[in-house]
Amino acid sequence: MDAAFIHPLADPRGWRYGSGLTTWTERLRSGRLLCAAFTDNGLPVHPAMDEEVDVPAFDLVVDGDSLASGWEESGFRVEGDDGLVRGVLTLRHALRPVELAVVTECSAVGFFRRRLELTNRSTDAVLGVTAITPLCGALWRTTDDLREDLRPPASPFAVGSFDETDYSYEGSFDWHEVPLNGEFAALSLNGKSGHGNPFALVRNTLAGGWAAIALGWSANWRIGFHAEYRKDAFRFTQWMRLRFSAGPVAVPPARLVEPGETVRSPEVHLGLGRGDLDDAVQRWHAYLRRHVLVRGRGRPQPVIYNNCSYMYAEMTEARLRDEIDAAAVIGAELFMVDAGWFGPVGSRWDRHVGDWRAGGRLPNDLFPVFAYARSKGLGCGLWVEIESVGEDSALAREHPDWLVERYGEKVTRCLDFSRPAVARWAEDEMARLIERYQLEMLRLDYNNFNVAEGGFNLRHGRQENTLWRHVEAIWGIFDRLGRRFPDTMFENCAGGGGRTDVGMLARFDTTWVSDWNRLPRTVRILNGMSIALPPEVVCRMYGAAIAASFRGSADTLFHIPLLAHPTVSGIAPSGGEWNPALVALARKYMAIWKDFIRPFQRDCRVFHHVPVVRGPDAEGWWAMELAAPDASRAVAVAVRLLHAQGDMYGLRFRGLAQDQQYELTAEPGGITATVSGWELTERGLEVRLEDPLSSRLYMARRAD
Repeated sequence: MDAAFIHPLADPRGWRYGSGLTTWTERLRSGRLLCAAFTDNGLPVHPAMDEEVDVPAFDLVVDGDSLASGWEESGFRVEGDDGLVRGVLTLRHALRPVELAVVTECSAVGFFRRRLELTNRSTDAVLGVTAITPLCGALWRTTDDLREDLRPPASPFAVGSFDETDYSYEGSFDWHEVPLNGEFAALSLNGKSGHGNPFALVRNTLAGGWAAIALGWSANWRIGFHAEYRKDAFRFTQWMRLRFSAGPVAVPPARLVEPGETVRSPEVHLGLGRGDLDDAVQRWHAYLRRHVLVRGRGRPQPVIYNNCSYMYAEMTEARLRDEIDAAAVIGAELFMVDAGWFGPVGSRWDRHVGDWRAGGRLPNDLFPVFAYARSKGLGCGLWVEIESVGEDSALAREHPDWLVERYGEKVTRCLDFSRPAVARWAEDEMARLIERYQLEMLRLDYNNFNVAEGGFNLRHGRQENTLWRHVEAIWGIFDRLGRRFPDTMFENCAGGGGRTDVGMLARFDTTWVSDWNRLPRTVRILNGMSIALPPEVVCRMYGAAIAASFRGSADTLFHIPLLAHPTVSGIAPSGGEWNPALVALARKYMAIWKDFIRPFQRDCRVFHHVPVVRGPDAEGWWAMELAAPDASRAVAVAVRLLHAQGDMYGLRFRGLAQDQQYELTAEPGGITATVSGWELTERGLEVRLEDPLSSRLYMARRAD
């Protein structure tokens, strides 16, 4: 049985962290905390022969001075049990008034979590964090027979990360070689953590093994890799290793630390293992579900109906009632009122964000709308963009000083949450809305596309960057709201998928990973984002809203969100225009998700049959499978995208038991047959699709 453990080491002083068969050794040598070794097979390396002696475990620059060395241990303690063990190493710097708590959490599934807690021990001096890297190290050191193994000398290290950081191109996962004695870095500098994701998979194609690294940070970031390859001409030997680092990026000082104050760095999540991509993703998802994305684990995700669709922001009470009727008839469970419920009739909704009171479009407020939704058995949700302010809002007129300021100019729409008064107002407003309308869900959006490097505030005669404090503020707000309103669900959105890091998502129940819902690119978005995140927190939509579902087969448009957390937004411009065939199709597929998929989705194993989807939009064939942990059921979808070669695709299930019999149902058509697990996994199914942008959905249930 996997377990977590921590072993203090005596000579030289060090600590060994264990998570299943993964071990991580650090040593304190000559005032430096060093990353000595990682192994993925349970056997620690020889301390005198194979440990690294020159690779720091973190990097810290304070007021322009490197504090990579000069540390002395002042304490170490272990907390927790064998499911999650926490080690806290306390270091004090010999020259600067800095105390550092190095906090390492060991799970039982091969993953670790690391953060630094920096305390200013001065009684009168303010310290400025110039740069901080909470975790760096080296993987897969190789020395023996390297000359023969590398034929020809080529890098065996590949990084899987997201190529795009632009709006509507989320989920563009692909592999990149790290050249020998070269670097590869994934990063985002748009002021948020997306529209990519601070997550990377690494694989060693020479000796095997994978590593997964994620940074929980909702602002600018960088995860970098350097493949070191050296030759010793005198000894005729060679050696190789992959160095890595992960941390936030900010114009310094990133954070000023008051005397006696303690600040936390972003957290880095790291895991190692053996196996293929499916194994790495499933282990990563298991770790996230158990230790990170724990909010709302005890309740089912609802089918959400979002009103945006045909009316967009020009809502009326009558039209919202029409949408509520549509939500009820197709089997939705929660009705979300999106942007436009505030502000005057005919105005652009984005110019009035900040005035969080029902506007001229809803003269009777939202109470009759929500009462009608609840009479239909629907929960009620409401959209806010609390970190933004519209140019025509009363808030902008009353508090122009609340805007972020950069190089002497105000940054349009961006409220400065590094100012405590602004953050307090935002928290009070959201709490008021939750209580006023008794909300079952609050939807947070963040459509600021000009955050970039953030802004600057004058503190103690220095221009402190706003990003770090902004992240602290929004995380703290939702930590407190979560405790205050434990029965209210929170949905994360940021102009689509602009902020999908696990630090943000730890405070939310589900997340909007992209505004783009049009085939075929929506397939690539789901594919990539379900590598970085478990599918039950990945919202995908059917309907008329934004980049809407207007091309491709009707069945395919439903098949994609069924593998995620489904939202519907619009099935007709008005209640009198419902298409009975479409209503029946929507009812069928929402019932399939609720009755067949949802019961096992929170613990499902995900299989990416086509892990990389390429093409300007998305081309070729694609398939993805969700399977219950006990192999009792599974669902798989195969899609013909653009420019596919041929009209046949071979789909072999990966999550079923070969010695069991299964009832297999195919959609469209509802055809059912009894098939052995051996047939489904070894021979598989021949999926024939003559039309582009069409699909088949298969459900396998163990036959009793």
